[in-house]
Amino acid sequence: MLALLLDIDGTLMDTFDLILEAMNVAIAEHRIEPLRAEELRPLIGMPVEVQMKILRDMEGAAVRRIADRYYEEFHRRVDRGLRLYPGVAETLERLRDRPIATMSTRRREEARHMLRVAGIDGCFRAIVGGDEVPRPKPSPDLPRHAANALGVPPSGTAVVGDSPVDILAGRAAGARTIAATYGYGEVRALRAANPDAEIARFADLPAALAALEAAPSGR
Repeated sequence: MLALLLDIDGTLMDTFDLILEAMNVAIAEHRIEPLRAEELRPLIGMPVEVQMKILRDMEGAAVRRIADRYYEEFHRRVDRGLRLYPGVAETLERLRDRPIATMSTRRREEARHMLRVAGIDGCFRAIVGGDEVPRPKPSPDLPRHAANALGVPPSGTAVVGDSPVDILAGRAAGARTIAATYGYGEVRALRAANPDAEIARFADLPAALAALEAAPSGR
């Protein structure tokens, strides 16, 4: 039985508007041109520092301050409530016999906060964050760390995410990969990352897992 490593933003819940609002509050204090939805959306799943380097060619201490400010603003918005994608809570209940961990770039404490506010934290045996590994996705560091937190090898896991970096990180770690095509990632880019399966809604996950478990593991 495959353990699950789940991305959060764009996979379990729709947080894009909160992300965009919080980012633009954080960068406004540095007199930086506001981010547009269409330029930020493809980069969800990457750390703030990487996003700012790509979008505004910024790095260093100023970007670290922006990241900290962003997390403060995002945290406050999370407290107002979060919207899970349809079928997420029910499907996670169906999958409770499987070990489940997070596989999100989110800092661990914010990932824990989000799952608690959304009412699904009890479905996870391990909550890990991107701040616990030296390299972000698409490096294999995060899925390896999440698998280790569950006490299973990466080859015994399935990474589920809506971004190409989720799929690439999972593949690099030796995990099975499932692309969530309903999230923020562009479908063509997701498929180019060569996932083992894809789901058009979260409720399709149990069937996708069953198909993967019935298939040979070699690619």
